[in-house]
Amino acid sequence: MILFTTLFASSIVAQDPAVESVFEEPSSELWLGGYGNFRLTDKLFWSGEFHLRSSSKGSTPMVGYLSKIYNRHGLKYVHSKKFSATLGGVLRLNISKYGSGAPYQLIALEPRIWHQYVFAMPFERFMVYHRLRIEHRWSKPNLKEADFIYRNRFRYMIKMKIPINKKKLIPGAYYFSPYVELIMQSGKTVVGNPMEDLRIYPHVGYILNPRISFSAGILYTTGQTSVNGQYYRRRWIPRINTYISLDFRKDELKIPEINTND
Repeated sequence: MILFTTLFASSIVAQDPAVESVFEEPSSELWLGGYGNFRLTDKLFWSGEFHLRSSSKGSTPMVGYLSKIYNRHGLKYVHSKKFSATLGGVLRLNISKYGSGAPYQLIALEPRIWHQYVFAMPFERFMVYHRLRIEHRWSKPNLKEADFIYRNRFRYMIKMKIPINKKKLIPGAYYFSPYVELIMQSGKTVVGNPMEDLRIYPHVGYILNPRISFSAGILYTTGQTSVNGQYYRRRWIPRINTYISLDFRKDELKIPEINTND
């Protein structure tokens, strides 16, 4: 939290107090996600994610064009019921809305290395999660001959899972999940715009069985643009996610799931 406080304070100092912040007109996107956790040993899991993201284009909201394809993988170590750590890599494909005509290229690769730490706080009727994720990313615009830009991202998320129709988070339970995440960034190109994103994502979910669950909701985000920290972009994003966990041990042998990947 000290790191986030320092970064956020530096963003305030970097802004000219005489310059008023400008919030851009909101845009819309659609995010579809699949999350998988597959047991390797008693405490080691392979964590895999696949995401499709589309963005508005012209007069077409949300699905004007396919903008991003994510593949995120990692090796997760579940230390206990209350803590897990994951280390892995990401390959994101950024797709140009202008096509492949000069000077644009259709797809720009964005590799990342990521590690995260999840702390779970179980209560009698609900769960609280704290997640710290750090990403080291190499990105570039969809321009031919563009160079990669290196940046770090520091992400803190707090989230709850509250059962609605059951007393506990068990198969057959619907749950409500309030979610807030702050994403800060650093790097040579980050000047006056360290706050990349603030995400507010209330959503509902359904636990079909111990291996499959679903969630859906509307995500609102705002953050400083990369060109000028005075300007804040805004987005409204419907999200639909599927979760698969392949752990076929008897229930009494399982370490209760503390994964929180939304």
